[in-house]
Amino acid sequence: MDKPQGGTAVINHQQSRMMKNNQASFLAGFLVLPAAVIVFVAMIVPLVYALIMSFFQYGLGQESKAVFVFFDNYIRFFKDQTALHSLWNTFLFMGMALCLELLLGIGIAILLTTIPAKLANFMRALFTMPLLISHVIVGLIWRYMYDPTYGLVYYVLSWFGLESFGGLQKTSTALFSIVVADAWHATPFLILVVSAGLTSIPHDLYEAAKIDGAGAFQTLTKITLPMLSKVIIVITLIRGTDAFRVFDIIFALTGGGPANSTSSLSIYAYKQAFENNEMGYAMAVSVITLVGLLLIFGSLMKNSASGKAG
Repeated sequence: MDKPQGGTAVINHQQSRMMKNNQASFLAGFLVLPAAVIVFVAMIVPLVYALIMSFFQYGLGQESKAVFVFFDNYIRFFKDQTALHSLWNTFLFMGMALCLELLLGIGIAILLTTIPAKLANFMRALFTMPLLISHVIVGLIWRYMYDPTYGLVYYVLSWFGLESFGGLQKTSTALFSIVVADAWHATPFLILVVSAGLTSIPHDLYEAAKIDGAGAFQTLTKITLPMLSKVIIVITLIRGTDAFRVFDIIFALTGGGPANSTSSLSIYAYKQAFENNEMGYAMAVSVITLVGLLLIFGSLMKNSASGKAG
């Protein structure tokens, strides 16, 4: 008789625990519900609104007079040479920014591991200072630095006889000049993330490589970079999507000029909306930008998944 009572007690205890877990899950879901509603209202609703209004032609504040044009705004985008040039600039900016920032971020983070710890910590703190500044302020700072008469950049270039560098004034150099300014602002983030990744690499691997006679380059390519692959994928994903939707630093430095040579999709959409008063077309450009972001995000995630499978 005692055993069944003990079994019943165990069952009752398990049922009680299950009820408590269910109550806890319900409470957690109830507490998360307001945040989920806010996210839905703040993100999903505007996206749906932008998608719907991209099929209309109307001006700012003239939604009641909107004319349904179906896919005309999208067709117009792919026929507009300025729009396609902005799309090319966006991909070009993203590619150059990623290459430069990854090279600097990984390189500096690795170099910091070769100096004393206290000095390395001080340098990391020093490098993070640009992160405290907004993109607009960064743009204003570099706008003065690129000034042909008083700018620091031209002063330094004059030491090497490169005064003819176009900076923000020439169409051939303006976009790269913005990439440099953006790299100055974004590279510290990569340094911090890569530095954290380097601390997770077992020191025994380096000791074994040293014993086997591996040089610095072999250690870098066979141990450091492969062990940092996940970190590199994450920062590529973050910075890639961020660079694709670039707006503020371009707006502060050049406004998309000269001659639309630095116009990105976001800059182009802004001009269509607030300078040309074509809100429907601007909505279509914004949707195309979003689709581009989703494609980039999906491609990087797919490559990440295939890398893990391999």
